[in-house]
Amino acid sequence: SWLAPRDATPTPVPTRAAIAFIADANQARAVGDYDVAITAYRQAVELEPTNVEVLVALSEIQLMFADAAGARAYAQRAVDAAPRNVRALLALARAYNWANQNEAALNYAFDALEVTPDEPTGLAILGEIYTDEGNWDVAESYLTRALELDPANVTALRNRAYFLELRGNYEEAIATLQEAITVAPQRFDLYIQLGRQYRVGLLDYEKANEAYANAVRVYESPMTLTAQGDGLYNTGDHLQAVRVLRKAVELDPQYGPALVYLGMALYARRNYEDAAPSLEKGLRLVGDRARIEQLYTGGLAYINKEPRECEKAIPWLLKALEIDATASPAIQGLAACGVDAPASGG
Repeated sequence: SWLAPRDATPTPVPTRAAIAFIADANQARAVGDYDVAITAYRQAVELEPTNVEVLVALSEIQLMFADAAGARAYAQRAVDAAPRNVRALLALARAYNWANQNEAALNYAFDALEVTPDEPTGLAILGEIYTDEGNWDVAESYLTRALELDPANVTALRNRAYFLELRGNYEEAIATLQEAITVAPQRFDLYIQLGRQYRVGLLDYEKANEAYANAVRVYESPMTLTAQGDGLYNTGDHLQAVRVLRKAVELDPQYGPALVYLGMALYARRNYEDAAPSLEKGLRLVGDRARIEQLYTGGLAYINKEPRECEKAIPWLLKALEIDATASPAIQGLAACGVDAPASGG
């Protein structure tokens, strides 16, 4: 009877298909919303663990964040799922290259070119590998060929700029990066690379900071904010650097580079009490990537703070001396703690 009570069981809601997550991810990536893109791609790959398109996209994004290990993990899954897929092979080749394993990188790149010999991205990746090997003529020939085939290939433009940077041709590297940015204006990593050309190559800190600010405009993240904060630090604007770097740390309290640069900026402002813990945590997170001046500053912060903590300062000062046994700030820091510097080998 229609008067009988109805079953109150709710109507099942259909599970969202992977294709919907992929569409969302692709759209977000196209406009530079990488957080949304990564989340959606990961949701898609949970539903379709062997979806090569998604695995390659995740690998490519991880490289933008300079995460070679993460990029390789996704690319390896893609190659396992489709051993002859060109994009998967090239993603794995590039991940190995960024991990400084160029023999494996070369093998996967050539495997891809066996399938598609005139693949511009494949040629560009070979150019990057040979650039890292210092084989300039071969690198340039691959990069030139890639751009002949596809003048708007972002990987080829980016890698040619990298080649030019290592050759000391910074002005042409800048022009090439600007071409790449015209093609892919949402690529925050290109702005960071552009800033490096201005800062390191031309010593033009104002234009470098403009590039870093554009990276933040395109994608505000711990990585882009850290680049901007470091740029401000290098121009002597330590107050503004602290503000920007604190924001980076708020976004990710475990992002080592932001903590290190924040500690350096705080030290420059003589805020040793806050500099010491920031450097302590950051240096542990970045590990072997720490520079000597960051190591001994980590020690000096403990010496200059109140109260002095020599037991925490000494390990960082000794690590700095492992890099350069004549580093006077580290030697002076040890002396302030009543410790002699280790004798250098001869």
